[in-house]
Amino acid sequence: MEEIKAAIIQARGSAYEIGKNTAAAYAKNPILQQFSQLASQQTNYEEIKALFSDYAPHLLDELQGLADGLGLSLQDAAVLYSGYNLPRPQALGCSAYVDQFQYVRNYDFSPSLYDHCLSFIAPEEVFGSIGYNLQLIGRHDGVNEKGLAIGLHFVSNSGYQKGLSAWSVLRIALDTCETTQQVINLFKELPHAACYNFSVGDAQGSHAVIEVAPEKLCVRSSTAGLNCVNHFQHGELEAFNRQDMTSSVKRDNFLLNLDKSEMTQEELFDLFSDPASPLFFEDYDQLFGTLHTFAYSFQTWQLITSLSRGNPLEIDIEDWFAGKDLKIDMLYGRIKKEPTPEG
Repeated sequence: MEEIKAAIIQARGSAYEIGKNTAAAYAKNPILQQFSQLASQQTNYEEIKALFSDYAPHLLDELQGLADGLGLSLQDAAVLYSGYNLPRPQALGCSAYVDQFQYVRNYDFSPSLYDHCLSFIAPEEVFGSIGYNLQLIGRHDGVNEKGLAIGLHFVSNSGYQKGLSAWSVLRIALDTCETTQQVINLFKELPHAACYNFSVGDAQGSHAVIEVAPEKLCVRSSTAGLNCVNHFQHGELEAFNRQDMTSSVKRDNFLLNLDKSEMTQEELFDLFSDPASPLFFEDYDQLFGTLHTFAYSFQTWQLITSLSRGNPLEIDIEDWFAGKDLKIDMLYGRIKKEPTPEG
């Protein structure tokens, strides 16, 4: 086993100040080098500026803070971290369950392509949120101060086009949406680059799985709970699925055959985070190992999260948004050590 860590960022104030704080937390993070290699040199800053000006002008201020903190120009920071017009992402896995009471999910990928940051932010311009960072300003998953919880699930690169990454649109949803329907409306307008599912629920009990392809969006809804994995289930979008959906279908069937209606938040969290669970994976060298678990209760406003095999962090999110900071600055976990390349 080897240790895995995630820095906890706590930032309040203007979007610019949050950008500066985020830059400071990433100053020695090797993921910055990874992202510098991903950025497309053909990305036009004016396109990013126009898009963000329409839907998330505060993120331009946050990018300026990042730029100043990292010693970059705003144009370079936007190209690197806006999540716009990226090369096709590599496959990743995620499993989630959401109903009117709670939301729980695992994020599965490789630790070498993981930001290792969990941000608690309270911007002056938009809703505050708590979530795991992806490409600095993006999020894998999170919950905002209005009790909206959301996570992303990669499906495929079929029909890939110039547009926003899933982690950028997810961040915009956390910043600007209060309800599941508002997220659906927003996602109908934003330009999506790839095929993703989004699991989402709100404090009013409304929940859905939003299936998004670059040119098409469908919604799965139910009065009961919904599972969300890594393939489209709506008939109009099935052609966009990857050829091999074995793992995704297997996880979905496991959740379908499990009675989750009476399970507590703690029981669901344990189900997803237990290394013996069919939802927990350790194929880190194949880009499919569980890195964190995120569980939120729409009734109690309680968040439970942990890194793989780590001690859970349990907080009342209302306390944090009321100004009560956490007294820790790092989460710790353990993962199966990746094999060392021979030679």
